[in-house]
Amino acid sequence: MSTKQQVKLIITVSVLVGLISNLVRSDAISWVAEPIKVVKNVNDVLLTLSEPEIREIDLGMAKSLHKKGLLFVDARAEEYLSDGMIPDAIANDDVGLLSEQIEYLIGYEKGFVIYCSDDDCGSSEELAYELQDFGYMNIFVFKGGWKSWTNAGLEIEIHD
Repeated sequence: MSTKQQVKLIITVSVLVGLISNLVRSDAISWVAEPIKVVKNVNDVLLTLSEPEIREIDLGMAKSLHKKGLLFVDARAEEYLSDGMIPDAIANDDVGLLSEQIEYLIGYEKGFVIYCSDDDCGSSEELAYELQDFGYMNIFVFKGGWKSWTNAGLEIEIHD
């Protein structure tokens, strides 16, 4: 048996063992990422969660949460921020520094909203998972993001 064949055999056996062990485990890893749960009730937002959770909100909910003073985090790349931001939102391309800023402003348990460009932008979800790994418990992803906020004619802030 050649070295290439041995490597292929070892990889094949390893993959099969991994798949089989995942199938028989009670805490198996999901094959497909679970969709983010959509929040439709403002009272659900204000609950303190005992387990970390990322939930999705729409424009109406984002407006309500903004009025209630929840922190908004802009996940867009720095070069897009010159177009403006949702008022009082924070942003930082360095996730570690952003995490420190969120901790300083609201701590780990309070909810906050992350948004990016639009429905198709994945930056807000990606940032939500990164911040969840830092220990944040209650993260809301505003799916419509900047585009739906501005299309609705809502107030924006422009930083020089």
